[in-house]
Amino acid sequence: MARSNPRNSRRGPSSRRPKPGPHPPKPPRPAGSPLVQRTPRGKTMPAMASLIATIAPKVLRDVLDRGKRLESAIVDAQGEEAKKRSTRGDRRLINQSLASLVRWWGWIEPLRLVHVEEQLLLAWLLDSTQLSAIPRIWASKAAKDYARLSCGGDAPTWAARAETLKRFAADRAVAADPWMNFPAWIRDELPMPPGDESPKMRRLLFLHAVQQPPSLWVVVRGEDPKPVWDELREAGHRPWVQRRIDVAARLESDVDLRPFESFTRGALIVEDLASRAVTKVCDPDPGERWWDLGEGSSLHALGLADEMRGKGTVISTFEHEPARRAAALKIRSSPFRNVSAKAWDGRHAPGKPGTFDGVLVAPPNSGVGSWRRHPEVRWIVKADQLAEFADRQRRSLELAATAVRPGGTIVYTVATATLRETQGVVNAFLNDHRDFRLDPFPHPLEEDDTPGMVHLWPQIHDCEARFIARLIRTAKPAESS
Repeated sequence: MARSNPRNSRRGPSSRRPKPGPHPPKPPRPAGSPLVQRTPRGKTMPAMASLIATIAPKVLRDVLDRGKRLESAIVDAQGEEAKKRSTRGDRRLINQSLASLVRWWGWIEPLRLVHVEEQLLLAWLLDSTQLSAIPRIWASKAAKDYARLSCGGDAPTWAARAETLKRFAADRAVAADPWMNFPAWIRDELPMPPGDESPKMRRLLFLHAVQQPPSLWVVVRGEDPKPVWDELREAGHRPWVQRRIDVAARLESDVDLRPFESFTRGALIVEDLASRAVTKVCDPDPGERWWDLGEGSSLHALGLADEMRGKGTVISTFEHEPARRAAALKIRSSPFRNVSAKAWDGRHAPGKPGTFDGVLVAPPNSGVGSWRRHPEVRWIVKADQLAEFADRQRRSLELAATAVRPGGTIVYTVATATLRETQGVVNAFLNDHRDFRLDPFPHPLEEDDTPGMVHLWPQIHDCEARFIARLIRTAKPAESS
C-alpha cells in the first residue's frame, strides 16, 4: 500500500523500548580514559544520553504537532527546575541533539525507526563530524556497531550527505531527496539564487547551506575592533574579519566568549553578519533621528547607534511590555545613550509625522533565514501564513511612510527569502507610493553596487538568508488624488 508523503507526516519518534534482556557488550575503552565520562557538572554521559532519549518524543510532538519553538519544548519536557540545575555544557548537548533531530526529520521519519535512540543517532551522524560518547551510547542501545558508522556533517554535497543515510539504513531502500527536509511551500516561494551553476544546482546549494548549523559571528560595538581581535588571537583563536565590515568576525563555533574581558563589558557581542549588514545599508549620519520599527529586540537599534557614534536619536518601539523591558536592560548596559525603548500602540509613529530622517522596518516574517539556528521554524510556519506575513509587512511600510521626512530613508529588511515577503512587498509599496523610489547602495558584503534591493545568501556569505531594500522619499511627496 502506498505511503503518505513523509513531509506531511507528524508522527513523533517512538517512545517504545526494547524488551528487557541481556545488555549489549560495552564498547572498548580507550587506554588512559576514565571509566565513566561525565559532563562538566558531573552528570554521566549514559545519564545524559538517557535524558535526551526520554524527552525527545515529547519535544518532537510539541514542535511538529503544536508548533512550539524548540527551546520552549525542551524546557516543557525537561522541567524549568531541571533546566536551572543544568550547566551550559548539558544544555548545549541537549539542544544540539534535538535540533539535529528536527533538522533531519524529513529523512528520518520515513525509515520508521522503532527506537528513539536510532533516530537520535542518525540525526547526529547526519549533522556532526565526529561520533562522541553520547551517540556511541545510543548506538549500543540500538544494537548498532558504532565502529561501522561514519559521520557526514562535513559532507560537501547532498549526494555525499545521502551516503551517510544509506550506510545507516544498510539494505533498506531510502528516499534521499533534499527537499524532504523542508516544507513543500519553499519550492514555489524561493527566488533563484545567484551563481554560475544550473538553476537546480543553485537551489540545492541554498538548501545545503541552510541545513548546516550556523557559523559564530561576533561584532565589536562602540570601540576600535583591532584590540578585541588581538585579544582573541592571543588566546589562540583565529577571528576571520569580514573585509567590508571590519567590526564583524567569524569564530570557531565552539568558542566560549565568557572569559574575554571585551565580552563581559559588552563591547563584543554575538550577532549574525547579515544583521550587521542591515545597519551598514542604513548608513545613518551622527545627529540624525531614526525609528527602529523592528522585530522586538534591541539589536538593530544598537547597531544604528553604533553607526551614529552615539550622537543623535534612535527610538526603538515595542508593542509588548516584556520585550520592551528586556530591550531596555540591554540598552542600559550598552555604551550608547542615544537609544530609547518605548511602548507603542502599533498604529502611529512615535512622534510628529514626517520628522524622522530614517525608519528601519524589520517586521515579523516566515524566518527562512533562521533555519540554520532554529531548524524547527521550517515545520512551524505554514503556507497560508505567508500571505499574513506579507500583509503585516506592507502595513509596517505604510506606517513608516508617514514617519519619514521628505528626502529621508526607509530601510526594509526581513530575515527570509520568499518572493512575496521581499521584492513582492517592496514593489507593491512603490506602486502605491509615487513619492518613494529605490535608493541604490553599495553591496554591504561585496564590491558590487545594488539597484536598491539585495538578497544575502548563506551559501555565498555564510550568514542568515536576509533581504534588504533602501527607499528614499522624494523631496516633493506625491499629492493625493
